[in-house]
Amino acid sequence: MPPKKKNTAKKSAGGTADRVSGPLGSPVRNGEEVLPTVSAEPELPAETHSLWCLICRDGADGDVILYQCDSCPCVMCSHCINVPAGHLDAVHHINVVFVCLSCHSERTRRNPAPYFGFYSTNLPEKGGHPVLPDFLQLRGKFETASCSLLASTPVAIIHFIVGANDEVITPVPILSRYLEHFYPNGGYTYLEVVFDVATHQKINDYNHLQDARVAHLKRHLGPAGRIFAFFSNHSEQDSGWLFAGKVKGKFIAMSVSQVLSTVFAPYISLLKAANIVFLVCGSIVTYEDSFVELKQAILDLKVASAIVFPATRFQPLVATNFLLAMAELVMVEQLDLQKTFPTLLSLSNCLGLHTNVIVMTTVDDAVQLSVTMFARAHPQTKPWGIDVPAQCPLCGSTSSWSEKVGVMAPAQATVINYIYTCTYVECGKRQGKSPHRFDIAKPPGFLVGAAKSKTSGWFQSPCTIFPPPPPVQSSPILPTSSITTAKRSREPESVEMTESTRKRARN
Repeated sequence: MPPKKKNTAKKSAGGTADRVSGPLGSPVRNGEEVLPTVSAEPELPAETHSLWCLICRDGADGDVILYQCDSCPCVMCSHCINVPAGHLDAVHHINVVFVCLSCHSERTRRNPAPYFGFYSTNLPEKGGHPVLPDFLQLRGKFETASCSLLASTPVAIIHFIVGANDEVITPVPILSRYLEHFYPNGGYTYLEVVFDVATHQKINDYNHLQDARVAHLKRHLGPAGRIFAFFSNHSEQDSGWLFAGKVKGKFIAMSVSQVLSTVFAPYISLLKAANIVFLVCGSIVTYEDSFVELKQAILDLKVASAIVFPATRFQPLVATNFLLAMAELVMVEQLDLQKTFPTLLSLSNCLGLHTNVIVMTTVDDAVQLSVTMFARAHPQTKPWGIDVPAQCPLCGSTSSWSEKVGVMAPAQATVINYIYTCTYVECGKRQGKSPHRFDIAKPPGFLVGAAKSKTSGWFQSPCTIFPPPPPVQSSPILPTSSITTAKRSREPESVEMTESTRKRARN
């Protein structure tokens, strides 16, 4: 009986498409038909303080009170701090200043001091005196990092997605649903930007549709809001080019720079200093020209960071746990992405089985990119992030590799090589050879200590800089013989001749 076949939705972010050098059709001239703009939704006021307690991460319900810190956006609830009943009226007085536990911990890092919390008229360093007769008792402990701010500033997610919602299966809507509960009073907004920029007419229509959306986002974010962007698309598997849209029902692909510059153009002012995640197949990294264009586009946008997954057939849904952890730690708690990245990796073991992770951050005032690759490492199956072959190339056996044998560096206590041998008893006999054996050499880089687990970890390769710095030119060799001769004849001449020689060297 022949095997059954069933058509299913494509989950990977790669594929094939006709490649074209630019948008099809004729450019649309100014003055032609303008599409109606989308009306902006009514704006809700954004909270200046967090809505969730710094200690228990819960909100205020019933008789619970949230005390707002006068030094930062954090709050603490009456469940987690024990204000004596006889002093409730005193701490609620209009002239009382509240200092949260995070600010107190920062102020007393070097010189520990009791935590009073409430002060009269001013902060303690400005002469404020404790309102309570004794220290303020805590009923809980930190469940977040002490530097967390828990959703205190407006946040927006912009999700750029090709064609339609079902063209790329992506976890971003799940992420959005998760974040909504941290901003019940309107501090969060999600914008899905569906694009098809395959022709000049479609580009013109796309640009007109974004005007009202950009205006809405700017009002929502204000001067302190933060943006996280996601770009969901397919990349053409034979070139790394990105899908631009459809013509006559068929996808066409264009260069990375062409697609990104067109899609991001209306949002370029908003994307500056944003964090962006590319949910695209790894061919965009595999082909050097496409990868260079991607890095240049990130530099041109002046984003704070960008993440890309280089798996050949990348499945965006596999990154769900990683993205949810990023949402909580970076978006909600507002921790620095680079500092918290090892924690994100430690929570994403399944992601490491599917793909490596590339992180790009801007340096030197967004003049250059620092590009770093992280790969899941397992001592037996993926040492230093390098895959052990799934099958012996000599006998075809699977899962037949011996326990690795480490080779130590001379006079050092570090392993520089692992040797594997096929354990199938018949391996090589048919070919008259010994059982297949190979070795894996340790590449430059190191295991990330904070991302280790009992059985695996993540290997960080050395970062590279884009564009690479220009090569250092060696200084020209000075004509020392003439200088030496001049020194012998007369000292003033020697000085004069040396200065002229230096001028020639500089020119």
